[in-house]
Amino acid sequence: MQLSIEPKPVLAVSLNSAWQKTLNFRSLRLGSVNRAYECHETGGGKGVNVARVMRLLGRPVSVAAFVGGDTGECLKREFAQTGVRGLTVDCVGKTRCCYTVIDHSGGVATELIEPSATISGDELSQMRELLSAEIPRHGVVSICGSLPPGVGIEFYAEIARCASENGIPVVLDVAKEIGCVLDAGVSVLKINADELSGLSPEGTDVLGKSRALLASHPKLSWLAVTDGPRPATLVSADGQAWRLTIPALERIVSPIGGGDCATAIVSRRLAENPKVDHMGMPGIFAEALACASASCLTDTPSVFDFGVAEELLANTRIEPL
Repeated sequence: MQLSIEPKPVLAVSLNSAWQKTLNFRSLRLGSVNRAYECHETGGGKGVNVARVMRLLGRPVSVAAFVGGDTGECLKREFAQTGVRGLTVDCVGKTRCCYTVIDHSGGVATELIEPSATISGDELSQMRELLSAEIPRHGVVSICGSLPPGVGIEFYAEIARCASENGIPVVLDVAKEIGCVLDAGVSVLKINADELSGLSPEGTDVLGKSRALLASHPKLSWLAVTDGPRPATLVSADGQAWRLTIPALERIVSPIGGGDCATAIVSRRLAENPKVDHMGMPGIFAEALACASASCLTDTPSVFDFGVAEELLANTRIEPL
């Protein structure tokens, strides 16, 4: 008899979620009246994008989010319609809107972001109570994106500590003032090269800075660093490293959500195998990068064609450093 046991769901912590509006223009002229030929709306924010990938894969996912106003109601309706389990706290402040403006003639996507509403102490306490009960029911906790006013980085550290104490892997996609989160226990930190430079002033290149950051935070197991179209770098806690080169894309529609797509794939694989080793993690990161690149060919954050992702993965180079 062979048992097939489904891993527990991914929990995407998306405390600064948004309602995303994408406007497509054939040609955009600054300082002029521009009329979009197409507009569509969807949930936004890093954690919500992670959840979109999970549902695209047909996998269960929960999203922890503050929601408020009519845009917050839109977000909750999308969760219900797409099968996302919403762990939401209703807030007085309205959920922000983000606008992706795509100029197809120039191949440029611009992101416009509204300010976030302030979270009250009572609203934060409700989220704390909700997460303390829900975290043990999940296979991975994916902590994604910036924090709204009223919520300090220590709250992310609380979440990471709770997950670690329950033996649950943590994937972190945050880059500012995260020392206390890393010290609470993080399985994979996924950031880009510019963000790495802000976190690790030591070292002269990505590899040196990565090793220095890992050495200063012994509870961080893996560091995955993207660098736009350039090769990505994966480094383990013991200093072993790999360079990953994804085939160049001929065109990009919108890079928005690409990094979140990579976070989602890494999170899903850790839910399947929390103790992934040096043999497995480079392949997982390569898969994540391929899906992220494929998502840059669509105008919806973190949506991609499986066939395109598979072709990119087949042509990805993984080189030990």
